[in-house]
Amino acid sequence: RQASQHASPSQQPSRQASQHASPSQQPSRQASQHASPSQQPSRQASQHASPSQQSSRQVSQQAAPSQQPAEFSPLPWVDFAAPAPAEMAGNPRKVTFLCNSLNGLSQRLYLELAARGHHVTVHEDARGEDMTRAVEADRPDLVLCPFLTRRVPAGLYNNPARPVLIVHPGIPGDRGPSSIDWALKEGATEWGVTVLQAADEMDAGDIWASCKFPLNRQAAKSSLYGKEVTQAALLAVLGALDAWERDVPPTPLDYSHPEVEGQLQRKLTSEDRRVDWSLPAEHVARAVRACDSQPGALGVLRLPAQGQLQEHKVVLFGACVEGDRDVVRRLGKDRAWRVRPGDVIGRLNGAMLVSCGEGGVWVSHLKASPKKTSLKLPATSVLPSADLPTLPISPCAPLPPGARPQTFQDVWTTRQDGVCYVHFDFYNGAMSTEQCRRLEQVLWAVGEDPDIKVVVLMGGYNFFSNGIHLNVIESSECAASESWANITAIDDVVKAIFRMRSKVTVAAMQGNAGAGGVMMALAADQVWSQAGVVLNPHYRKMALFGSEYWTYSLPRRVGIPTAEELTTNLQPLLATEAHRIGMIDEIVGSDAADLNAQLHARCLHLQADSRDVLRQKRAATPSLWATLEEHRHQELLHMRRCFHGNEYHERRRKFVYH
Repeated sequence: RQASQHASPSQQPSRQASQHASPSQQPSRQASQHASPSQQPSRQASQHASPSQQSSRQVSQQAAPSQQPAEFSPLPWVDFAAPAPAEMAGNPRKVTFLCNSLNGLSQRLYLELAARGHHVTVHEDARGEDMTRAVEADRPDLVLCPFLTRRVPAGLYNNPARPVLIVHPGIPGDRGPSSIDWALKEGATEWGVTVLQAADEMDAGDIWASCKFPLNRQAAKSSLYGKEVTQAALLAVLGALDAWERDVPPTPLDYSHPEVEGQLQRKLTSEDRRVDWSLPAEHVARAVRACDSQPGALGVLRLPAQGQLQEHKVVLFGACVEGDRDVVRRLGKDRAWRVRPGDVIGRLNGAMLVSCGEGGVWVSHLKASPKKTSLKLPATSVLPSADLPTLPISPCAPLPPGARPQTFQDVWTTRQDGVCYVHFDFYNGAMSTEQCRRLEQVLWAVGEDPDIKVVVLMGGYNFFSNGIHLNVIESSECAASESWANITAIDDVVKAIFRMRSKVTVAAMQGNAGAGGVMMALAADQVWSQAGVVLNPHYRKMALFGSEYWTYSLPRRVGIPTAEELTTNLQPLLATEAHRIGMIDEIVGSDAADLNAQLHARCLHLQADSRDVLRQKRAATPSLWATLEEHRHQELLHMRRCFHGNEYHERRRKFVYH
């Protein structure tokens, strides 16, 4: 996982949790079966595979019944487009979570169940009979395994009075440890999540509920897991709980059922993850996305160093197709050697452009090897890049309304009707010193433009922001110095937001946020979020005090006692709860797509009613700068001590090499 921020994107809660979980992030571990972030494609998807691929797979050994019934009852489907039931549980239940870790999906389920009145206890990293002892001590009404790759002891799931529900990220019938990987690799157009009863055969238990969703965007595995899979899991779990409450039994898995389209798939191998650069760019990018953010695709890159072409075996992440074929051809012609697929021909903001059979693919991050001791870093930090040309792309030049970059660009703006949308879509939400400086440059330019009346901070689609970049810090020559540079750079970004005194600023949170990323959003005049966002407004799991002017922004919104509780209890909260306590101003939509559909109309309404907001900002300005500087000064005094203490460095190393 790409590390980030002061409180890391994947922190974990205490072993016994009740109403809260851990930080806001997505799974990066490759899981198998019960709740794995990476699992299989549908039967429809596998039809697209080559004959050699199909012959190499293990097909399901579960034969259809010799006498098929004349009719099949429909499977227990849940509508993905339907809003999640919001009412409190009529009969609150005791629920025990068994999971490898409380990852992003598990956190969301945890908080959603707690918000509905259920009492949830979490056991992380439980194994074998430890699971049995934990459940026996809890005496729950049911057990839920949202992210579990280990076998549940038979003594637990053979108790008919207490179901053990497995959240499997696959369609009915799908089984095996590489579910989403295969779905993306083979170009499936539809996927889903199924809640199963634990059984002797992994992923082969009776079906409590299943929820399908379309695969209609170019998503990496981690993005799909954090968005569609997580939402489908919530709907399917709520559907399963409802069926259980109404004494509706689960449906046995029957491969002769016409709605059972999945199959047993083997685990994705290293050879399956190997990139063939001779393929068109779109195919190469899809292969990388299928393994991102873990375990990564494998490939060999060639690039010039000291006048010679050198080959490097690397692990690839963050693929983006270059939309301008002329750029690829021009860069290829300018090389002193005959360019072949797999040659690196350009660089931009830490990413490398690789020539393919047709077109080119940007790769934003690399690991020097698959070993855990190898850090995932911006590509140009891993391989020598001084001899590569840099593409001249200005992040300050706005794109057309609603457009996305057709090249690798992690900071860009769009403008419409006096509203400027500032996108900063950094990998896993981590913001390095260099990225912060580029974002600050864009914010200053936007702030100086008199035609812009409303500035909307969009963050990224998957994460709004998670603060400073722990992996880059870990790889630096002096971690303490780089930590200081990074925190002061992100403070400058927040200061640039405060500086916009003649404009209304909005933070629009499409995805989860943690630590400094949360506090950065609070600098805006208005903070809006879609309902499914999970926030982690704390730093201390990384042994940091925090900065980003949080000692000013957070108490101003929620009061000092609540601010102290949020930053010391180290618990996450849903955006809906953040709205209830005044931390967020509005909940806009049920998901990122819904938020984006409503956003411009709301911004125009805000612009029309901005007179009072701007008058209040102007009145507060004379005393604001001295107040902000004092808060920043005091925060950085604490942070300097943290950066020169052993605890921060030990926790950071443990996180980035986990």
